[in-house]
Amino acid sequence: MYFINNQKYKRTSLCLLYFLQGIPQGLIYFALLDWLAGNNFSIKDIAIVTVIASIPWSLKFLIGPFVDRFSNSLMGKRRPWIITSTILMSITLIIGSIISDQNIDPTILGLILFSTILATSTLDVATDGLAIDILDENERGFVNGLMWAFRTLGMSISAIFSSVVINIYGLSYAMLDLGIIIIIFGIILFFLKERQSDAIISLNSIPHKENENMDLKFSRILSIIVNSFSNKFIFLLLLFCLTSNLASGIHFSSVSYLYINYAEWESYDLTKLRSIGLYGGIIAALIGGYLSDKINPQTIIKISQIGLAIFCFVIGIYIEVLRNEFLGISILLAFSFFNSFGMTAVLSLCMKYSITASAASLFAIFMSARHLSRIGGEAIVGIFDGIMNITVNNIYLITSLICLLPLIFLRNTKRIQ
Repeated sequence: MYFINNQKYKRTSLCLLYFLQGIPQGLIYFALLDWLAGNNFSIKDIAIVTVIASIPWSLKFLIGPFVDRFSNSLMGKRRPWIITSTILMSITLIIGSIISDQNIDPTILGLILFSTILATSTLDVATDGLAIDILDENERGFVNGLMWAFRTLGMSISAIFSSVVINIYGLSYAMLDLGIIIIIFGIILFFLKERQSDAIISLNSIPHKENENMDLKFSRILSIIVNSFSNKFIFLLLLFCLTSNLASGIHFSSVSYLYINYAEWESYDLTKLRSIGLYGGIIAALIGGYLSDKINPQTIIKISQIGLAIFCFVIGIYIEVLRNEFLGISILLAFSFFNSFGMTAVLSLCMKYSITASAASLFAIFMSARHLSRIGGEAIVGIFDGIMNITVNNIYLITSLICLLPLIFLRNTKRIQ
């Protein structure tokens, strides 16, 4: 039996949970989007799927208080949420496989995947709360790099596997297979306890005197959060999160259409290369996490955003560069590298200012803001393509400027720090 709070196993446990989160995302954000672009779906159609499916990420600020409030089970503080959300991830994919087909409407597909991402985001909140509970401050940057690396690994393996299954057997079979794989992880999690005294399974709660830190009322959690945002640094950090993912939302809704319709790549080849690119993201996540501890997260984030802005600008002024196989692959890899490089620094920065008493809630607010920012980017690109008819190269020129927007708030927060 393994115990998450054991120093020997806590990093392994967190990495396993982040790997699990990557499995549905590899299908949804990689294999599926490339398949849609290769089957004559427009940027607007792809944006509809991603916007609807991604909504639960922005609801983490609502999920967090529940994870903090109802955390007094004999099974452990976070473990019941982890197990339940894993099972729901599996069930939603299996149900989705039954009602999906090759000619599915983007809105219906988005609604199906909404339920899967809702379960995934709950697992994410519970895992982040667990990480804040058990990690020492001087290891958060590096361990965040490890966790993000394993999440990226899960996404990459899932993306390649899903793409193969979709192209041979169809979308419903890919969803069914991943649902079965996830339920196997759920079984393993039953035997991964937070403490030796935790029950394998129980519906009972720990008495108040044994669980004084867990007996937080919703009003108390809300009070802690409101008081936290009276701190100017934390408020500006929230504004940073609200703008930090706009460019990513625009890029990830456009990249499949861009490479398949302008560079004339095959959808399977694109998924495979994007998935391989994620391994560069793993290295970037580890480097970014390490440097966040050694230097500071703000510097790492700044490098990441400027790098993304440069590559968006290159695509905007000379889109034909993607037709060159070497340069097209290089740019694809660069986007993966800089996204992961900055992401671990953002996680480290937000964890640093998440108060332990309501760790899941406050950190979930930061992450909800980031995901809301990404959804905003996805909605923006849908408007650019579907209503304003802006060309893809002009979309990327605009995106290059949007990449720099969050640095305004990051610069200010650094001064206050």
